[in-house]
Amino acid sequence: MRYNFSTRLRDDVNSAVQTAFHKGIVNIAAVAEQVRVRNLVENVALEDIEYLVLRAAQLLGAPIEFDARSNGLALPGNGFVADGGEDAMIPPDLRQHASMQ
Repeated sequence: MRYNFSTRLRDDVNSAVQTAFHKGIVNIAAVAEQVRVRNLVENVALEDIEYLVLRAAQLLGAPIEFDARSNGLALPGNGFVADGGEDAMIPPDLRQHASMQ
């Protein structure tokens, strides 16, 4: 683990966490990936940035989640029924054909 992070990286982490906190729950993995992409030139491991994001979120008392699959985009089956279809509430990987039930 690195301990000598730049001021710019730390400021970016704090800003990203505050922005995510104001929107709701801080997704540690998603925020860390956003910060990592914005600071590629610093060549910091994602795990190290996740640690910084977690610490910043804890200092704010923000609710957190650890969903590495989340990218901030709505996925099919997220609970919003756009076309009136009943299967919008079922996650895509749990759908089965009627013959299999």
